[in-house]
Amino acid sequence: MNSRSRTTTLYVIIVFSLGLLLLVVADRGLAEPIDRTIETKVLRVFATKKAPYYHKPWKSPDFTNLKASGFFFRDDNLFPGKKGLILTNAHAVSMAESIKVSNGREKRQYDVGVVGICNSADFAVLEMAPADLEVYESQNGRIEPLELGDSDTLRVGDKVQGWGYPLGGERISKSEQGEISRIEVKRYAYSHELWLMVQASLQQNQGNSGGPVLKDGKVVGIAFQGVRTGDRINYFIPINVVKHLSPVLDNQALIPTWRYAIQFMFPRLKEYFHMGPDQGGVLLNYIIPDGGPYSFGLRSRDILTEIDGFRIDNYGEIYFKPLAQRLYFSEILNRKRVGDPLTIKVIRDGKTMDISGKVTPGLPRLVPQIFTMANYFVFGGVGFVELTMNCIENLGQSGDTFRARYAEAFPDRPYEKIVTVSEIFPDYGLVDSSGYLNRVTKIGDVDVVNIQQLSDTIQNLVAKGEKRVLLKIYPNMTLPLDLSNAAELDNQIKEKYGILYLKTPGGFHN
Repeated sequence: MNSRSRTTTLYVIIVFSLGLLLLVVADRGLAEPIDRTIETKVLRVFATKKAPYYHKPWKSPDFTNLKASGFFFRDDNLFPGKKGLILTNAHAVSMAESIKVSNGREKRQYDVGVVGICNSADFAVLEMAPADLEVYESQNGRIEPLELGDSDTLRVGDKVQGWGYPLGGERISKSEQGEISRIEVKRYAYSHELWLMVQASLQQNQGNSGGPVLKDGKVVGIAFQGVRTGDRINYFIPINVVKHLSPVLDNQALIPTWRYAIQFMFPRLKEYFHMGPDQGGVLLNYIIPDGGPYSFGLRSRDILTEIDGFRIDNYGEIYFKPLAQRLYFSEILNRKRVGDPLTIKVIRDGKTMDISGKVTPGLPRLVPQIFTMANYFVFGGVGFVELTMNCIENLGQSGDTFRARYAEAFPDRPYEKIVTVSEIFPDYGLVDSSGYLNRVTKIGDVDVVNIQQLSDTIQNLVAKGEKRVLLKIYPNMTLPLDLSNAAELDNQIKEKYGILYLKTPGGFHN
């Protein structure tokens, strides 16, 4: 090779190397800046929680230890002047007897208290006491909490990063440059409620729950659930959901909980209702009598066409300008509180009408997910339990029948719940009780609406001096209760089986 060829080759190598260097520099410029103190801002959360027997709640609960992630945050609009605030998931700390935090740098654990828990949207606000925060900072340096960003600026294709403490190690773990693939309204696994969620291809595992998801150095979400059978399918709670609900943590009755069943429109259905091909809307098939939508003015068989000026298409979606995409129309309601103004346009009996008013409170599900003690009582040797999703999950495979029959059903009247016979104690005198462990439909000739009404009816019969009463059990079984000797029998059962309470401590809850 002559000198001229060598010079040309050397020139090409230099130019190529400079090009690679520029690409690397450009790529680093696009990457999230690395915060060297992140290990002290993102925390490990240790919770000792009750693990109740929801299907037999008179038994003393077990306890379980759970590990998750969390992070220090600051938001002077939501919590003016507050220091030591921590965000994590509700499913990590709800019903916890003890909550402690630590980090990957030091092994010391610090006690934290609960400011508020929003089980519906699966987040919790904790607080490290000032004295503990002082000790924490003496060991780890001054903490500059993470700043909450604006999740409404997120778009599909945006890059985000996550931090947390997944299982498999003690040190903090980083999920670098995950890509947002979906932003949609879906059912949260913990509460079974519909909220906005974001899907991102972050490499996260069990233990990452509660950790921050960052974009441009600010928190845009909280990691909270994933798909185990999928590769890098993880979801986070948009931080604006947290910002919207935090002011009502001490009064969560202000969160609208409207229950309704809708049906998407298709050509023949639109033709039946004399709708044009270009008209959009969804059919409101069912609302609970006197429930939130009913009190607002909606009726079954209304066709919903607009909500607060957003046109609803035949699949229940609107074009939501803040996120520049289509979303399920319930997102408009989710961004309101009870008492806020709302306008819904409907077609009723062929006529278009506007229904305007204030958002009304909702009613509970027929089979709710609960985050407290179960509603139950033991009477006459029979254990009665109000059916919940927790109870169904406790039952495992044997709960599948209850799930199929009731999980998606709607109540026929306000505050209607399913009451089941969960156990018939041997002392009752029935050898094979399996056929009776089902829904209680009637007491005497009276329909059973919920556990409070069943308990009150029994006590009223006892007060009247009635000796016995028949229970109707689904589908066609009959179970007698001995009212006159029930108190004596139940006291024997309480002592024999070590039952602390024969009824939900503190009374039944809605």
